[in-house]
Amino acid sequence: MQHSESSHSPVDIAIVGGGASGVLLAAQLVRKGRLRVALIERDAHPGLGIAYSTHCLGHLLNVRASDMTALADEPDHFVQWLTRDGRGFGPTDFVPRAIYGQYLQDLLADAVRRSDGRLQVIRGDVVAVRHKQDGVEVDIQDHVPLRARKAVLATGHRPPSKDSGAYHGNPWHDEAIAGLAPDASVLLIGTSLTMIDVLISLLEHGHKAPIVALSRRGLVPHCHPPAPVPSPKLDTSDLFAGSLSQRMARFRGIVRAGVEWPGLMQLLRPHNNELWHGLDLDQRRRFLRHLRPWWDIHRHRVAPQIREQIDAARARGQLSIISGRIEIGRTTDNEVAVTIIRRGSTEREQHSFDRVIDCRGPRNEVEMQVPLHAQLVKDGKLRSDALNQGLDVAVDDALIGRDGTPSDRLFVLGPPTRGRYTEIVAIPDIRLQVADVANGLIAALQEPSGLVDSPPA
Repeated sequence: MQHSESSHSPVDIAIVGGGASGVLLAAQLVRKGRLRVALIERDAHPGLGIAYSTHCLGHLLNVRASDMTALADEPDHFVQWLTRDGRGFGPTDFVPRAIYGQYLQDLLADAVRRSDGRLQVIRGDVVAVRHKQDGVEVDIQDHVPLRARKAVLATGHRPPSKDSGAYHGNPWHDEAIAGLAPDASVLLIGTSLTMIDVLISLLEHGHKAPIVALSRRGLVPHCHPPAPVPSPKLDTSDLFAGSLSQRMARFRGIVRAGVEWPGLMQLLRPHNNELWHGLDLDQRRRFLRHLRPWWDIHRHRVAPQIREQIDAARARGQLSIISGRIEIGRTTDNEVAVTIIRRGSTEREQHSFDRVIDCRGPRNEVEMQVPLHAQLVKDGKLRSDALNQGLDVAVDDALIGRDGTPSDRLFVLGPPTRGRYTEIVAIPDIRLQVADVANGLIAALQEPSGLVDSPPA
C-alpha cells in the first residue's frame, strides 16, 4: 500500500483516523462514489486501531464471524474472505481479532486499488482542522497542510489514563505486561472486556502468580451460548415507552416469563439506539449511573472459550474478583502501593503490587490535552455531549460547535459519537453509521468544486 509522506493533492473528504471506523468509511466512499479521499493515520499500520492491533491470538472477537462484515450491503463479505484465504473459520466461530485486523487491512488495500488514485493514505498525526472559505485545512504534524471540502473525525478510543512507573494506564500497549516476571503480583483495575484482554495476554505469556481484578461492582461479562440462538418471537414495543423504571419492570417481567437473556439481547440489538433516544436526559443519566454495568455484562458478551479460561483461572485461585474502590498511592518503577475499600466495608486495606494496569475501558470525551480537541474547542467548533460521553453531534453526525450549530463540513464517526449512539463500539453498529455518513457525504459532494480536479470518468 502506498503512503503519501510529503505533499498532498487537495481532496473532497479527509478522514482523520485510520482505525476500523476510518477504513470502513474509506472503503464505502470508494465503492459508492468518485470522490477524492485522504485517510490520515498516525500509526504505521492503518486499519488496526486499538482493537485489532493485538498480536495475541487468544483475543477473540465478541461477535460471531457471520455478523462481522465490514460492509453493510455485503453481509457475507467477512465470511467469504475467511473462506477464500482458507483460515479454517466458519460463520459461527469467534475469530481472533488479529485476523480481523488483517481483514481490515485487506479491505483498505482493495479500496486503494479500486480508487485509481482517488484514495491516498497519509501517515501522520492531525493536530488541527481549520475552517476555510472553501472547506477545511487539515494540519498534519511534519507535513504540509491538506485541503479538503469536508472532514470526518474517526479518531477512535483513547486509553483510560497515563503510565507512571509500574502503573500502566494504557492496557492495550505491549509495555503493559512487558518484562513482567511470571511470579509478579498484578492488579487489574476494572472487570470488564479490557480486563479480560489483559488477563488472556498474561495467561498466554505464562503468568503464574495471583491476579486481582477490581471494579466497583465486581461484574464480569457473560458469555455467548455455545451455538447461535434464534431471536424469540416477542412484542417488545412496551419497552420503548414510559419511565426508565417502568421499562425495567417490563424487561424483568419478560425474563421472569422464561425468555433467556441471550435471545432477548439479540432481539433488541438492532433497536438499542432507539431505546436510548427514547430516554430523556435525566433517564439517560440514571441509566449510566445505575444500570449500565448490568446492561454491559449481558450486552457485550465474550466467546465461550474465553469464559472457560476466566472460570478456570478463578477455580484454581489465580484470579480473584473484588468489588470495591481503589486509591493509588506511592508509585515506583517496580511497585505500586494501593488502598482497597471493599464494597460494603469501611476498612482500608493496604496492598502493594508489582504491576497495576488500568482496565477501566476506553475514553472518548473531549480532552484539552489532545491538540486537535484543544484547537477545535478554541475555534468554537467542538463541544462535549450533554453527558460527557463523547463529542456532541447532530442527527447526521455533523460536529456541533459551542453555539449549538452543527457544522456543514466537519463530521464524526464511531466511538467518539457514543453520547448520541451509546451502542457504537462494535463493527455491526459502526458499519451502519458508516453507510449513512458515506451516503450523506456523496450526496452533498456530487458536484465537483474548483478545489479538487474532477476525477476521470
